[in-house]
Amino acid sequence: MTLFKAALATTLTLSVCSAALSLPDDRKQAINLSSDRAIYENNQGVYIGNVSMSQGSLKIRADKLTIIESNRKVEKVIAEGSPAYFEQQPRAEEGVVIASAQRIEYSLAQEEILLQKNASITHQGSKISGDRVVYSGRKQMVVADGGTTEKENRVKMTLQPQAIPDSELPGGDANNTTTKPIPDNAPSGESR
Repeated sequence: MTLFKAALATTLTLSVCSAALSLPDDRKQAINLSSDRAIYENNQGVYIGNVSMSQGSLKIRADKLTIIESNRKVEKVIAEGSPAYFEQQPRAEEGVVIASAQRIEYSLAQEEILLQKNASITHQGSKISGDRVVYSGRKQMVVADGGTTEKENRVKMTLQPQAIPDSELPGGDANNTTTKPIPDNAPSGESR
């Protein structure tokens, strides 16, 4: 694995690794739902039209939302829309994770979020988008696919740099200035 690929993998993992994790109290909160129509049958609730769901910091908006239960526990939430939206705050000191796609599947037991069709996930300024994005909280892994058509065949990423603590800077204090890299086109002899 090249140094670039290793750095990219580390950055992706650090940037998005907490997407399926939630604030400790989220799963203890009541689930609030509103929609134009609701059907509950065979351990499955289907909510249609202007659907809004919240549970603590978790918020989902969709055209259609399906909640699959087993033994009165939610196993999976499927949101469909043009697009559907998912947001959740992983930890009190971190920003909100925002995801959107035409189809979002959130599997609680597997700690996995599957985003399909025009998928995008953003956390702390970093963004990954593609036709399909899978985040596994348990494995702390993100896999993104660009799609099969020529128009959708690229995964796009914007990765924000990680903050470097002052103690790790040369000299170890905030007043220390760092050198600037010399541009490739700078005349020879230019100093840093």
